[in-house]
Amino acid sequence: MPSSSPRYPLELLAPAGDSDALDAALAAGADAVYFGVGILNARRRARNLRTEDLAAAVRRVHDHGARAYLTLNTDITERELGQAARLLELARQAGVDAVLVRDPALLAWPGLFPNLSFHLSTQGCATNAADVAAARRLGLSRVVLARELSLPEIAAAAGVPGIETELFVQGALCYGVSGRCLLSSWGGGRSGNRGLCASPCRVPWRVGEHGPGQVLSMRDLSAVDRLEELSRAGVTAIKIEGRMKNAAWVAAAVRLYRQALDGAAAGDLHAAAADLGAYTGRRLTSAYLDGQRDHLTGTAGREDTATAADEATTPENDDANETTNADEADDGAGGDTNAETMRTYALAIAAGADGIRCRCTCEGQVRDWVLPRTQVRRAGTGVAAAEVLRELAAADLQGFRLAAESSSAEAEMVLAPRTVRGIRDQLSAFLHQRRRQASQRPRLDLPEAVRAALVRAAPDASNTRMLGERPDRVRLSASALPAFARAVPAVTLVVEGAAAADLDAWLAAVPAARLVVALPAVIFPDRLGLAEALLQRAAAAGLRLEVNSLGMADRARAAGASWEAGPGLAVLNSLAARALRDWGAAAVCLSVEADRQQLEEVSRACPAPAVLQVYGRPPLLVTRVEVPRACLGEVFADRRGIRLVPRQEDGLAVYRPQEPCSLMHLRNPGIRVAHLAADLVGAPDPVAEWHSLGQPRAERAFTFNYDRRLT
Repeated sequence: MPSSSPRYPLELLAPAGDSDALDAALAAGADAVYFGVGILNARRRARNLRTEDLAAAVRRVHDHGARAYLTLNTDITERELGQAARLLELARQAGVDAVLVRDPALLAWPGLFPNLSFHLSTQGCATNAADVAAARRLGLSRVVLARELSLPEIAAAAGVPGIETELFVQGALCYGVSGRCLLSSWGGGRSGNRGLCASPCRVPWRVGEHGPGQVLSMRDLSAVDRLEELSRAGVTAIKIEGRMKNAAWVAAAVRLYRQALDGAAAGDLHAAAADLGAYTGRRLTSAYLDGQRDHLTGTAGREDTATAADEATTPENDDANETTNADEADDGAGGDTNAETMRTYALAIAAGADGIRCRCTCEGQVRDWVLPRTQVRRAGTGVAAAEVLRELAAADLQGFRLAAESSSAEAEMVLAPRTVRGIRDQLSAFLHQRRRQASQRPRLDLPEAVRAALVRAAPDASNTRMLGERPDRVRLSASALPAFARAVPAVTLVVEGAAAADLDAWLAAVPAARLVVALPAVIFPDRLGLAEALLQRAAAAGLRLEVNSLGMADRARAAGASWEAGPGLAVLNSLAARALRDWGAAAVCLSVEADRQQLEEVSRACPAPAVLQVYGRPPLLVTRVEVPRACLGEVFADRRGIRLVPRQEDGLAVYRPQEPCSLMHLRNPGIRVAHLAADLVGAPDPVAEWHSLGQPRAERAFTFNYDRRLT
C-alpha cells in the first residue's frame, strides 16, 4: 500500500516483468506498476503478462490503491496493427489506467478507447517543452521525458500546462537518445525500437589505434537523493527501470525509493542504492540532472563481496553481454525473471563441402541452412565458431536460450563477421516463427470505431516510383550544399544542419522547389530556439520543411508551413502514415530499418506520398554525451566488424557507419513510393559518391535489414 503522506508528492512507478514482480512492487509500496502483455512492448525478453491474466492483475493493482500502466511502446508493423488494437481494447475492458505508446498510429487513437489514458513513452523522444505540448494536443495525458535533461530543462518541460511528466530515476543509461538508436538493428536486425536491443554499446570498442575498451558503456542512473529537486521541478512521477529484474530486486528498489520519498537520510539512501546496483559493476550517476555530459562512460570493477543486490538479482551475464533496450534501458544481466522457464534451442555448426552448415533444433522442429564461406579480409575480425556459441549462450534470442548440447564440429573454425551475422539472422527468424506460433493473441470484438480505424486505404496515387529506379532525392549536410547544387542539377536536396541565416544565400543559388529544409531529429532545450527560428524563416520563405519530432510537427502546423515527416518520424505501418498525413504531413518516410516484407506491406497501403532511403549512412547513434574532440572523426570498431564514425551534428554527437548500406542494386515492383532518396550526409565526397551510385561493385552491398528479418 502506498504511503499515505510522503514527504515529496511524486508517484512511485515500479516495473513488473511478471506477476511475481508485480505483487512484490505492490507489497513494497509502489503507487503504480508498468508491465507488458505478450511481445508488443519494449521488453520482449521479459516473461510479461499473458492476456488471460491481465484482468486479474489489474484488479490486484487496484485493490492495493495503485495504478496499472500497460506498455505498448514499440514500432508496430502492418501485420501487428490488429493485435495492437485488440490489446488496447482488452486493456480498456480490464480497467488498465494508461498505456505507453510511441508509434504514430497509436498516437492517433486516444479517443477510440474511453477511460484509457495514453502516455508518450520515452521511446517517443520527448526532449523539450515543444514535444510535451505536442503530446498534449494529441490527447495524451503524460510524457516520459528523455533521461538526458538537466533539472532546469525538466522544469521547463514539466511547466507545460495540462499534461503530466514522468522521469526515470534508477537503472541503466543508454549511450544513445532513446527512440533514435539503430545500432543494434544495424548489427543484426535486433531493434531497440522493437524491444530487442542487443546492447552493442556494452561491448569493447576500439577507437582508432586505441582500445579496446567500454567507451560507449554508460554508468548507471541513480537519483535517489534528488527527489526533492525533481518534485520542485514539477515532475509528476518517478520511474524505476527493471522489467527484466526478479521480484526480490523490484521489492528492494521500491522500498528504497519509498524510504526516499518519506524523507530517509541521504547517507542511508546512497548505501542502499549502491547495494541495489552493485551487480553491474558500474558506478552510479545523476550527472545529467546537473548538466554534466562528460566522464559518463567506461568500466568499473565488480566488488568481490556479496551484497543484497547479488541475492536479489542472481546475475548470469557480465555487462559485455547484457541485453538492454533503448526505451527503459534494463540490464539483462540482473535478475532474469524467466531463468527457470526459458524455452531452449540447440545449434550445431560444421564445415561442409558446400559451405558453413548449421542446424537448429527447437521444440521438436528442425531448421537446416548453409551459409557460403566468406573470407576473413581484415585481421582480428574473424570469430571462432566456439566463441559464436559462447556469445549466443550468454544472452537469449527471441525468448529462447541456447541449450548445453549445442556444439561446433570445428570449435576453432574462424568465421567472417558476415557469416556470424547470417547465423544470427537465420536463428532469429526461425525462433521468431516458433515464438509467434506459441503466442496468444487477444481475440475479442472490437468497437465499431476501432474497426473503422483499422480499415486500410488505397496507396497514394503518387507512390509509383519502384525500388530499383534512380533516386530523385539527396540528403546533404549544409556545408555540402553549394558544391553539390552546382554539380548535380534536377534532384531535390534535403539539407540537414541548416541555420536560419543560411537560407537567403541558398535561395539566391538554388530554386526553392529543389530545397527541403530538415529540422533535427533530437532537439534539446539549448537548441530549441535555433530550430524554431529556422522553422519560421523557412516557412516565411515558402520552403518545405522536413520535421523529425512531434514538437516540430506541431510548430510547423501552427506556422502554416508546408512540411513532411522525416526519418525521425519514420513509419512501419500504413496507419502511422495516415496519422501523419492527417496531422498535415505532405509526405512520410518509410523506416530505414524495415525488412523487405515490411516495406512491401506498408507500401501497398500507404495513403500518403512516401520516401524510401535506398542508400546512405543512417545515424545509428545520437548522443548527448560529450565525445572528446580527439575522438570525432575516428573509427570506432567492435569485434564483429561494425565501424562507426562520430561527427558533430546540430550540437550533438552522431555516429554513422563508415560504409553505407545500399538497395540500389535491387529491383522490386512490390515496393513503390513517391521518392527514392540517397543519404550522402557523412560521405567523404558527396558529388563523387552520387555519380558512383548504381555502378558495379566488387562486393555485394550491405542491405541493412532488407535481406534479413527486422525483429
